[in-house]
Amino acid sequence: MTDVYDIAVRERADRWVPANGGLEEPFVRRGFRLLWCFNPAQGRHAYIDLDRDTEVSAVEVAEIMS
Repeated sequence: MTDVYDIAVRERADRWVPANGGLEEPFVRRGFRLLWCFNPAQGRHAYIDLDRDTEVSAVEVAEIMS
């Protein structure tokens, strides 16, 4: 677990941090640079598009991953 992830979880921070204890690594799929993240305040995971700095919708994820 990374310090950034640990602090975010303890503070229930409303920000996206790399998932998997902070160890998740970015990857490229169909030209999209994605990172699987966790938001402790919201208690949920999502893919973040690193080039647009936005959450990827479920519909977009399905298209990218197919």
